[in-house]
Amino acid sequence: MKMYDVENTGENVVYTEYNYTDSSLLNPLQYLWKLYKFKLEETSDTREIVSGGIQQYINRNQLSLLSSSSQEVQLCQVTVEQPKRTQTQATILDLPVNVQLHIMSFLGAADLCRMAQVCHDWSDLTSDNLLWRQRLAWDIKKWSVIGHTTVPSLYREVDSDWTDKEIYLRCSPEINKSLRQQNFHFHQLSSMLRYLLPQKPPMIAMFGPGLESETSGLTGLMFEKNENFTTTGMFPGQFRGGFGSGISLKIKNTNFNLTTLYTSNKHERENIPHEHRLQHNKLLVPVLPDGTNSDESIHYELKPYVKDLCRSVDAFVFVVNAKKDNHMLNKDKIELSAMVNERWSAPHVPVLVLSCVRDKTVARTPCIEVVNQLELNQLTRPWQVYDCIVDGLLNVPEAFQWVIEQSHRR
Repeated sequence: MKMYDVENTGENVVYTEYNYTDSSLLNPLQYLWKLYKFKLEETSDTREIVSGGIQQYINRNQLSLLSSSSQEVQLCQVTVEQPKRTQTQATILDLPVNVQLHIMSFLGAADLCRMAQVCHDWSDLTSDNLLWRQRLAWDIKKWSVIGHTTVPSLYREVDSDWTDKEIYLRCSPEINKSLRQQNFHFHQLSSMLRYLLPQKPPMIAMFGPGLESETSGLTGLMFEKNENFTTTGMFPGQFRGGFGSGISLKIKNTNFNLTTLYTSNKHERENIPHEHRLQHNKLLVPVLPDGTNSDESIHYELKPYVKDLCRSVDAFVFVVNAKKDNHMLNKDKIELSAMVNERWSAPHVPVLVLSCVRDKTVARTPCIEVVNQLELNQLTRPWQVYDCIVDGLLNVPEAFQWVIEQSHRR
């Protein structure tokens, strides 16, 4: 029996002839095996041993598809290698603590709060008292709303255990606004319930030097047709000579009565200098204590019919001219303290201070400076100061919404 051994040398195929006897029946198997390997090398570059013709057909088709689309795959694949950090590279955490704090001092409150969530080290650094005290000193001059619960000096005067960061977050108007937005549905529900409950419209008395200066156009804009205030009628005065009459208004489905108190008639208001306004104020009476002759000892009280009005009102609105370098703010507190004296006004009656300028081109006194010059911390009732612009009634609707809501809390 003749058999051939096949050997592939790369360039030529060598056939070797063998003669086998019947006693060596296993050798043909070796011949078939080598012939199988030869055919496999001609049809496949992978040199993998597989069984079955169907499997070989599938493998050949897959190899052809991969080879035809290899260029497209290479174009689509993008390998991003992460830079390896060596011992010579440094991060911000490797800087000295005082340098890190100096860098953080240029960040706002929101950014500092985000940094505190990165790691424990930054959480400790961003809670530094000196860092937040400096941040508060810079930002408080820009705050447009400050109230009896959001004035930072209140927490320091009572020696509270609050950190400077906690005081800042409690007093910041931006933080409080975001908290109100998060509780928007709750406030909407509470407002709807108050609207459904029968309540009489609150009586609000508005007065102050801002009504008799360059910001006097505030009342006219409120009474005219606008998108915030709607005039619903007028109401008569209940006191001597019709004193206490005013206009009924509506703001966001809430009605209120507004009476405006002027110190004198229009002709006198236009001709009397502001520095002499207190002496010609027809709402007040100068009182000189017994045994004193100095003008510095004079204090002012309300006239009897004005006291009767103050006993009946539900809220006060004090309007001041917040034009920069207005040196009369310190004297304006005399009129405010006389009007809201607890002897004729209940301590729960709130006080709204409108810190007004004529338009946005006028430089203004910071809100915190108005608080300090009027000594509002001495009041034992709810109060709030809003920076307002008469032209366009900027922040005026929000201010009245606050005082109306406070008047319902008895």
